[in-house]
Amino acid sequence: MKQRFFLLVQKDNLRNLRVKFVKRFSDFFSVENSIKKEFKISRKQGLYFLFSALVLGLLFCGSILYIIRSHNETITAQNIINENKQLQERISEISNEIDSVLVKIKAMEEWEDSIRSDKKLKSISKEIREMGIGGYPQIDTTFSFLGPAFNLKYNLTLNKLNQLKSKVDFDYLSHLELHDKIKLKELLYRNTPSIYPAYGRITESFGWRIHPLTKKKSFHYGLDFANKIGTPIYATSDGVVREIGNKKYFGKYLAISHKFGYQTNYAHLHKIYVKRGQKVKRGQIIAEMGNSGRSTGPHLHYEVIRYNKHRNPYYYLNKFEDDIVLSKN
Repeated sequence: MKQRFFLLVQKDNLRNLRVKFVKRFSDFFSVENSIKKEFKISRKQGLYFLFSALVLGLLFCGSILYIIRSHNETITAQNIINENKQLQERISEISNEIDSVLVKIKAMEEWEDSIRSDKKLKSISKEIREMGIGGYPQIDTTFSFLGPAFNLKYNLTLNKLNQLKSKVDFDYLSHLELHDKIKLKELLYRNTPSIYPAYGRITESFGWRIHPLTKKKSFHYGLDFANKIGTPIYATSDGVVREIGNKKYFGKYLAISHKFGYQTNYAHLHKIYVKRGQKVKRGQIIAEMGNSGRSTGPHLHYEVIRYNKHRNPYYYLNKFEDDIVLSKN
């Protein structure tokens, strides 16, 4: 009897469990259906939701792109600032280098003035030198977008550079002129009779005289230097041996032609050491003093001719470079 009662109790329990399960299962599907019904939206609302999501997505992507672009622009701007700073520093360095070159050019101008003074050449005044670098300042607006401070520094440096160029051009022509004048002075000095043709005593001067042999008044066209036979005879300037010969009155003689219209004659020689057409230098030994031709004793008859006109040789003895001037007479 107890066993049967126990079985009946178990059957009741199983029945109750089955009822509860079915009830809960039914409740679950009823809740799911209610949720489906609750979340059901219209087509218009769906499109609105989709459009809003699309707009938000675009805004998000645009924000990302804007941030990236802003970051790149910031980097670019910083690079430009750094480049601008470096450019300003470089312009300052160039300006300082130009100032250094101008100082050196000033020293060169002072050297030139000193050389002109030593060579007795006309100096260039400070006013003329300043006129050579004058002119209105130039304004270049190429870098005006970088700001007034940078633009001012750039234009000041540019004008310094133009001033340097003008100064170099002016001084180059000035130095070239000085070089040509010095070369001309040296050439004139080397080709103008300017030293004694021989050591000895001057026994006869240039001009009218009573001839020692004929006792008649005659014009003496040179200077006579008396010394012993064999005394060296020197070329009084650079030139070319024009003529060598033997004449009745001159005896053994030679003639040398020089630039600038000069010619020198050497007569009454003992020996001649040069040949016709030979180039000779000032101070070179060309012959020996003798007693050939019409002569009262060993001596040198020396003549200076310019443009076919006899000159007084006395004025061409011991001449310095600064004493010789170029002239047409």
